[in-house]
Amino acid sequence: MLRRTAQRSAGGGGLAESFFPGYKDKVWAALPPAVRSYQINAQNSAFEGWCATHMRLQGVMEQWEGVRSKMAPSQKYRKPYVDWRRQQIRGTMHYGRWYEGPKNSDYRPDSTHDRLENVREPFTPEEWEERKQFRSWCMVSMGLGLWVLFAYYKVTTEVPVVWCEEQEQ
Repeated sequence: MLRRTAQRSAGGGGLAESFFPGYKDKVWAALPPAVRSYQINAQNSAFEGWCATHMRLQGVMEQWEGVRSKMAPSQKYRKPYVDWRRQQIRGTMHYGRWYEGPKNSDYRPDSTHDRLENVREPFTPEEWEERKQFRSWCMVSMGLGLWVLFAYYKVTTEVPVVWCEEQEQ
């Protein structure tokens, strides 16, 4: 909603106040009581209108919160599933039939295998050697190199200095 702005001056009323000190009080006193009460009621009802609108919207928002809380997903219907891409990244992906597990396990009570039992070394030494061939730059060493270049630039660059001389009087 657009509102009309009022000029607020540091002098307390602008030019008219400086020529006619206290003119607003004199105009207010000259108004009939009906006009004064109408202006006071108009300002008060405008403020109370905003309060009423806020109270109405607050009630609507509280009702919506009640509806929204009922829409939260239930843990009862949650599917404990890890997608295939994350299984590949974690090294827990098993390729084969659903009843076959890794290392000849088929998930019967005496024939199980914990795929997360060796989390410190998920790759064999041969796999590590193969992965080392495809290493890229470490971000820490790259960041350090960029910082060294920036420091070198700052140290070796000449920055012009302008000296302002005071004028003689």
